[in-house]
This record gives sequence, structure tokens and C-alpha cells, in this order.
Amino acid sequence: MKVGTDGVLLGAWVDLGLPGATPLNRILDIGTGTGVIALMLAQRTAAMGVTATIDGVEADPDATGEATLNFASSPWSDRLQAHLTPIQQYTSPTRYDLIVSNPPYFMAGTDFRRGFDTSSAATQPTAARIAARHAEMLPYDDLIESTLRLLAPEGRFAAIFPYRESGIFIAKAASRGLYVQRMLEVHGAPHKPVKRVAVEMSRHRAGRETVIRESLSIEDGHGHFTAAYRELTRDFYLKF
Repeated sequence: MKVGTDGVLLGAWVDLGLPGATPLNRILDIGTGTGVIALMLAQRTAAMGVTATIDGVEADPDATGEATLNFASSPWSDRLQAHLTPIQQYTSPTRYDLIVSNPPYFMAGTDFRRGFDTSSAATQPTAARIAARHAEMLPYDDLIESTLRLLAPEGRFAAIFPYRESGIFIAKAASRGLYVQRMLEVHGAPHKPVKRVAVEMSRHRAGRETVIRESLSIEDGHGHFTAAYRELTRDFYLKF
């Protein structure tokens, strides 16, 4: 689980604003894992000439250790910091302009391999992988509460979910005053159903007609990555 498609999609897709616009000063990555999304945002902000500080919060000690090493090994080590603590217990003296998360999003009792290899030959999930994929340690209500507590009044929150879980999270967030502004529906291929949904949210309620809705297919149906996926992620894959 070092680098997954979901994290790469979120890190590449989230809006960081335009050069010359009001800069992002503080960014928070909830459940940073080994730090992939935080590193992507450090790379993207550096390319924009923005020197935002980026904090990664992670409850797993091994993952936090790897994130710390990865941050220290990067060109942006002075702007990145990993914190070993559950987000429910994390505090900050100032709020964040942007919060991102690729959360442990499958609900309790859900087989996280749904849609993947469920044959008898499939690798059995480890305890760490189960914890990373299921939401017992970070229920949606806790994620929403932590986001509202740490997000600046004009800040934005971005996350990525499986299709079914996205609807559950969006409804829960709206009931607490966190609303969708932008949405990306991700297909494995053009003929396949929506597999993932990335959302950007804020405290401002957007009318249905003003929510920006986008769609992306990862592959073209013939085993090749689409031009749109290559364009979105080319700065992070050497093969692109």
C-alpha cells in the first residue's frame, strides 16, 4: 500500500488554486500513511512557488515512521512533518486552508476486496491492511468532526471514496454543514461503472447547478491508460 491509484488521483486532482491567487499556507493530510499525498502536494505547491507547510497525521506507528523517512528524504523536508496520533486527538494552534484524506473508508462488515480478486488464490489481508481499509478506527462522523474542528472558515476539504461509501459520507457531511463544491467520478474504463468518487467540500452550500462535476476513465478499455489520466498524473509517474 505504498502508492495506490486512489491516493495518486486525489493528490493530483485536488485544486490548489491558481498562481498568484491567495496562497495556501497550511495543508493537513489525515491518515497520511507513508506520506504519498502529502509529498505530491509539496511537489505541486513548490511548482507554483507556494511554500505551504504540510502536516501528515497518522495513527499507525510503522506508517508514521516511513512517512517521516520519506519526508526527510524529499526536497521539501523543511515543509513536511508527520505526527503519530489519531486525528481525533490531534490539535493545532491555527487552522488549515486545505485538508485532504484518503481515509479507511470501507464500512464495518464490508469486504474491501469487493471488485478485486476474491479467488482462493488471492493474498489474504493482513491486520494492518484491514485496519487501513476499514473505518472502525476513523468513522465518518469522527472524520467530519475533526475536519470541521481543524479547517479554516474559508478552507476546503478533499477526499476519495468508493462509489457507495461516497454517498454515505456526502450525506453525513451535509448534515453537519460541509457541502460538495466539486466532484470527480472515476471509472476503471469507459464501459465500466463508477469505481471511485473524489470530492471537494467547504462550508458554503453550493446549488445543484453550481457543483462542478467531472468524470475520468483510467483505462481506455484496451489495456492502455487514457490520455486524460496520463495528463492528470504525468508529474508523478516516471513511465508517463
